[in-house]
Amino acid sequence: MKTSERLFSKAKEAWEIAAEKPFVLAMAKGTLDQDLFKRYMMQDYMYLLEYTKIITRIRDISEDEELTEFLNNVIVVVKEEIKSVHQLNLEKLGTADEEIKNNSIFPVITEYTGYMSKCIDELGAIGGFTSLLQCSWVYAYIAEKAFKNHPDEISGSQYGSWFEAYTSEGYLTNNQMWIDLLDKKTEGLDEATIEKLCTIFNKCALYENELWDALFE
Repeated sequence: MKTSERLFSKAKEAWEIAAEKPFVLAMAKGTLDQDLFKRYMMQDYMYLLEYTKIITRIRDISEDEELTEFLNNVIVVVKEEIKSVHQLNLEKLGTADEEIKNNSIFPVITEYTGYMSKCIDELGAIGGFTSLLQCSWVYAYIAEKAFKNHPDEISGSQYGSWFEAYTSEGYLTNNQMWIDLLDKKTEGLDEATIEKLCTIFNKCALYENELWDALFE
């Protein structure tokens, strides 16, 4: 069994829960209050800034040329995501730069990104690489599930572009490249290390679910 298949099996239950989170369903149905969506956009924007720092750290410690090149590409993709999804939506919602700067980041995000950093400390580049993949992959999974279960509602939802972004050909292609590269780089790893990667992946999935819940608190 490929490493990615084991990771998916470990996190699938949490992902199924994520796809049915009230916040996600409200976005799909278009019933989510705009202030809550703005709250999410600001929090996810700040999260992605930290996410980019972690990618950069992994790239800087990596001694694998192929991995380094891929991470450079991921940095470009994430910056484009910030621009096309977060900044665009925040502008549409009339959010001022000062409002974003003065917004406090959720504790769960601080814990989540801190955990990712610890994964690098423990297992090096592959630990961080695995933790970051979960975030990319789960969004693709959630968006695909939503389109499958609520296609008509999403087509009329004011938040439909969120689901379109994470099911776009470019996003899915990059995500699959990430999965394939992880499988390649974990070939021949010992069982104990693979189990640690599975634990990391599932823990990150649980953090994602905590974040969805925190948006309604």
